[in-house]
Amino acid sequence: MNATVRHRDFFHGMFTWISGLSDAGNAGTLDDIHRFWAADARIITCGHVRAAGIEELRKHFGIYPQQYEEVEFREPYYTYLESGDEVVIEYDILIRGRHREGDAGDGDAGRQEFRVIAVFSITDGRISEMRQVSGARAGDA
Repeated sequence: MNATVRHRDFFHGMFTWISGLSDAGNAGTLDDIHRFWAADARIITCGHVRAAGIEELRKHFGIYPQQYEEVEFREPYYTYLESGDEVVIEYDILIRGRHREGDAGDGDAGRQEFRVIAVFSITDGRISEMRQVSGARAGDA
């Protein structure tokens, strides 16, 4: 395990920024995307490219005010590892949708919880790629 931790505050800031996007009054913060994401950044979820480049990232994050009433990234993370400019984070994300019909969970008024493992590549101080897998969390094994 690498004892040097260079990027942890960066990810705390990025997850805080994403959580704030669910507040419709923060829609203008999409311009802050350049603080965290490289111009050619990609988000890959379960092997599928979900967004590539700033315009697709803006569309991806732009749905937050319409779809999500609440987004919370849980800290402390279950796992946080850095090796140079590669970072692996295992964390829980809690989401409450604005339109609750058909939600996957019946718990806490449509609040859904997912366990995520994400591998980030950092280039010139910004995320160039995020590869993630997630699943509905049914308690710790």
